[in-house]
Amino acid sequence: MKKRIAFALIAALAFWGSATSASAQTDTYLEALHLYFSDDVKGAFNQLRKVIAEDPENDAAYYYMSTLLRDPAASEEMLRKAVEKDPENFWYNYQLAHKLIESANYQEAAEILENLFAKHPKKSILLSDLIAIYMQSGNYEKALAALDKVENLVGRNDVSAMTRFEIIATQGRSDDAYNYLLDYYNESKSSEAACVLGQIADRNFRPDEALQYYEAALETNPDNTQAHYGIAHIYRNRGQYDLYFENIYPFLNDPMVLPRAKSDYMQEVLQIPQFVQAFTPQVDTMMSALFASSPADSTICNITSTYMWQRGQVDDAIALAKSNADNYPQSWQLNMNHAMMQYYSEDYEAAANTATVCLQRFPNDLSFLELRGICYWQLGLLDNAAADYTAGLALAPKDSIYALHFHASLGDLYHLKGDRKTAFKHYDQALKINSSYAVVLNNYAYYLSEGYPAPVKKADKTLKRALQMSRITIEQEPDNSTYLDTYAWILHLVGQDLEAKAHFKHAMLYGGKESGVMLRHYATVLEALGEKDLASVYRKQAERLGE
Repeated sequence: MKKRIAFALIAALAFWGSATSASAQTDTYLEALHLYFSDDVKGAFNQLRKVIAEDPENDAAYYYMSTLLRDPAASEEMLRKAVEKDPENFWYNYQLAHKLIESANYQEAAEILENLFAKHPKKSILLSDLIAIYMQSGNYEKALAALDKVENLVGRNDVSAMTRFEIIATQGRSDDAYNYLLDYYNESKSSEAACVLGQIADRNFRPDEALQYYEAALETNPDNTQAHYGIAHIYRNRGQYDLYFENIYPFLNDPMVLPRAKSDYMQEVLQIPQFVQAFTPQVDTMMSALFASSPADSTICNITSTYMWQRGQVDDAIALAKSNADNYPQSWQLNMNHAMMQYYSEDYEAAANTATVCLQRFPNDLSFLELRGICYWQLGLLDNAAADYTAGLALAPKDSIYALHFHASLGDLYHLKGDRKTAFKHYDQALKINSSYAVVLNNYAYYLSEGYPAPVKKADKTLKRALQMSRITIEQEPDNSTYLDTYAWILHLVGQDLEAKAHFKHAMLYGGKESGVMLRHYATVLEALGEKDLASVYRKQAERLGE
C-alpha cells in the first residue's frame, strides 16, 4: 500500500497543476484526494465515484480510481478513460502500458511505449521497458535496436552490456555472445562481466580460468556475492574446505540473495550427513549466517528450527517453530511442524494444546484432530481421545484413510476401556474400508483370541477367523515381530506348537527378545513341547525386562 501511495504521489505532483478542467479542483475532488492519501480506500473510492458523476471529463479521477480497483480489467478500463480524457499525459499512458504488460498484451503495450519514446526521447526507462517486451515476445532485432538507442543516450554500462549479452546468447549465437562479453570486460574490467565469464569457464570444465575471473571480480568489487559463490563451488569440488567455507559465508550472509535460493542450497548441504558430521561447527556457522540474513523468512526459519532439532537443541527448535507458525498462522505446514516437534519431544500436553490452537486456525482439520486424539491417548485421557476420533469420523469421507485410522484407533481405545463389543464394531468398519489393513487385523485377531485356554480341543469359528486374519499380516510383513507373535500365539492355542515355535524363533531375530510378552509366549510354547530348560531361559529374560 505504501508503495502504491508513494508512486501515486509522484504521479500526482507530475500533473497536479494541469490535470484537466477547473472543475478538477472542486471541493469534492479535493476531499477525494484527501481520503486517497490518507489511505482510506473505501472512502476515496466512494468520493471518486461522486467526482466522476459530477464531472465525467475529470481524467485524474479515473486515474486514481484505477489504482484502487483490484480487478485488472476494471483497473485497465479506468486507465483507458484517463488516457481518453488526456491523451498527452505521460503517466496515464505509462501506467496503461504496464497494466497491459501485466495482462500479457505486449503488442499494444509496445505501441504505447514507442509513441511515448517518440515524444520523450530522453527517457531511457521507456527503452528499458521496450527491450523487456521485445525479448518477451522474441523480437530480438527490435530489442537490440532499442538497446542501441539506450547506449546512445546513457552510454554502455553493466546493465546494457549484460542485456546485450543475454539477447545475443538467446539468439543461439553463443560464440558471438562470449566474444562480446570478453571485449566488454577487457574494456571495462567489470566485476559483473568477470563473474559471468567465470561461470562460463566453470561450466566448460576450466576451473583455473574460472577462479581467475572470480578473483578479478572480487578485486573490483569485494562484495560480489556471485563471485564468492563460484569460488566456493570450485574449492568444494577440490576438497579444499577451508577455502570453501571462507567463500560460502558471504553468499549466506547476503540479504540481497533470495531467501529461497539460500534455503534450497542449505537443504542440499544438509542432505549429505557425512559432510555435516565432518564439519559440524562450520555447518552451524552456515546455519547461523542463513538465519541472520533473513530472520523473518518462513522457509529459513523452518529449516533453521529443523536443524536445531536434529542437533539436539529441542527447546530452541520448538520456540523458533512456534514463532514461525504464529507469524504465518495461515501456513498449515508450519503449524504442523510446530505441533509435531512437541509431539516427538514427548511433551504431549503441549502438543495437544498446540493442536487445539491449530484447529482454531484450521477448523475441522482432520490431521490436527487426529494428532490431538493421539496426544490425549498418550496422556491417558481416553474419553477425550475417543471424542476427537468420533468427531473425525463425522467429518471424514466414509472410505477415506482418515476414516480407516479413526475406526482403528476407536477399536483400540474401546478395547482398553473394556468395551469389546464396540471395539470389534469399529474394527469391522475399518476392515470394510481396507480388508488387508495389517494393524487392525493383528489387533483384532489377538483380542479375539483372548480368554481361550491352550490348547483348545477344537477351534471354533471365532478362533479360526482370528488365525486367518493374523496369517494375512505375516504374509504382508513376514519380519514384523509383533505380527509373528500374534500368529504364533494363536497357532499355540489351536495346538500347532511346532509351527508356533518356528514363527517365534523368527520373531526373536527381529526384535522379539526386547518384548517380555513375546518372551513369555515363546516360553509357554517351549514348555508345551517339553523343552523346559530352554523355556526357563526365556522366562528369566522376560522377568529381567520387567514386563
